[in-house]
Amino acid sequence: MDLRKTLAGCMVLVSAATLPVPAFAQSPEFAYSAEKWATLRDNKLEYEEIADLVHEYNNTVVQNQITYKDEKDDDADDVAQDYYDKANEIYDNITYPDSDDSSYGSGVAAALQNEQQAEALMKKGDENTDDSETKKIGYDQTEANLVKQAQGLMLTYWTQYYNLDSLKARKQQVEITYQTQQNRLAAGMSTQAQVLSAKEAISSAEASILSGESSLDKTRQNLCLMLGWTYGSDVEIGALPEPDLTKIDAISVDTDIAAALENNYSYKLTTKQLTNARSATVKEKLTQTEKNQKEAIATNVKDTYSSLILARSSYEQAQQALQLQATALATATRQLQAGTITQNSFQTTQTSYQTAEVTARTQKIALLQAMVNYDWAVGGLASAS
Repeated sequence: MDLRKTLAGCMVLVSAATLPVPAFAQSPEFAYSAEKWATLRDNKLEYEEIADLVHEYNNTVVQNQITYKDEKDDDADDVAQDYYDKANEIYDNITYPDSDDSSYGSGVAAALQNEQQAEALMKKGDENTDDSETKKIGYDQTEANLVKQAQGLMLTYWTQYYNLDSLKARKQQVEITYQTQQNRLAAGMSTQAQVLSAKEAISSAEASILSGESSLDKTRQNLCLMLGWTYGSDVEIGALPEPDLTKIDAISVDTDIAAALENNYSYKLTTKQLTNARSATVKEKLTQTEKNQKEAIATNVKDTYSSLILARSSYEQAQQALQLQATALATATRQLQAGTITQNSFQTTQTSYQTAEVTARTQKIALLQAMVNYDWAVGGLASAS
């Protein structure tokens, strides 16, 4: 196994007789069972592990937790005082030059600029609404967004993987076409131009495969880096889960809108800032923001639900089409063995099946992405603007 990125900038000493494992997880050993730690520390990525891997090994999340340790006892007055202290420090160091000084103009300009900076800091102190809790909400929101992003990257990885399969199948088809054109040319039934065109199609297909392989590797590396592995680690990407249609059937949009409002990070942040606000102007602004966010969150949940239902319909149609093509391919296989259809006719049926298979895979991933979007809309990431 490969050593995951040492996120805290520390070194890990590993016995030569042992295999390296992920190091410096955020949580103590007792946070998970030994079996759970083993799965998190192996070199196979399962879709269900993404949230825990982000929490334990993502560099941004770890650094935010380190920073928060120094902020967790700060209240709004403490944060405001930091602004005042910085402003007073600038005030104490402002000096105006003598009028006969050769650099009088630039000196006055610099002093005025520093004075404006100090005034701006004083204003931030007066209008401050942040404390340790608002910062924690922000850090939690960042972590949630990273989990959603990593889930999306894994879905993208498999989309590209299946697309690469299609590109390779396409190359095989154009190679057959090229061979056919060569045979036809030898029989005087084709032209050199047609043979050359078929050969160019092979080159184009090969270029597409190289591009697809490059994109797939880039996605894989980005995903693994997000989850704590070092660049180039040999990580096995696990299979995607099957869409849980019963979960979709059980959705109550009205109930989920209420949950989305309660969970929403942006809304929780606004609510807490409103509690901390001392300025009447700031309170009025945040009150209006809070109202707007309620409406925006409800709208976003409804929109993501509509997208989810549409994705489910497309998925089910693709599955039905695949079943029909599977039946047709089985029939064509028997007919080919019996000699009642030509090889070309069989290949046409086989190509139709392959196309239906690609579509089914694509629609499955699209449905999983729609489920991710809806789950996170309810789980705290619904757009609040």
